[in-house]
Amino acid sequence: MEQLNTQLFLWLNASGQSGPLQLWLTTFVAEWLIYGLPLLLVLLWVTGKRPARQAAVTATLSVLLALALGQLIGLLWPHPRPFMVGLGQTLLAHQPETSFPSDHATVFFTLGLSLLWSGWRKLAAWVLLIGTLVAWSRVYLGVHFPLDMLGALLLAIPSSLITPRLLQYGQLGEKLLDRLERFYAACLTNGRAGRH
Repeated sequence: MEQLNTQLFLWLNASGQSGPLQLWLTTFVAEWLIYGLPLLLVLLWVTGKRPARQAAVTATLSVLLALALGQLIGLLWPHPRPFMVGLGQTLLAHQPETSFPSDHATVFFTLGLSLLWSGWRKLAAWVLLIGTLVAWSRVYLGVHFPLDMLGALLLAIPSSLITPRLLQYGQLGEKLLDRLERFYAACLTNGRAGRH
């Protein structure tokens, strides 16, 4: 498996002939697109009704669960990044830390799958497509192995399926959503009062 991982990495990793525009675009995809996801969740909350807000809360909690499990896996089974073992080209500065599973891919895949299970198919498809580009770009730039991305997907699937079921116990999800909506309404009310 490790040999396949290495071979796939060397096939996908940047060549010495990558142009500056290609490198800039790939770096933008690898580093900056993830910052659009919190904005997406905020927009889903602000512009949507209760089902949209429920999807945003469930997706957020699914991502947090997946990231926590990913951290646990990294502690129990640390795996070096390609540049830590002198493999391929590294075109993106990164801390020498465990690579499996990829946090970036975990966030995208978990969010996308959670939105899919919530019925937001078109939005989920876009998130998953962009997540796939992000995953490819991070391998291309030399900071991840391909199996780090597969690991992220395999982590995203159970996390996005378990969270909605956990939220059903004792109507935990409904109670949490009620409190968040009350807090949001109070913030809006105080904001309007502060402008008068």
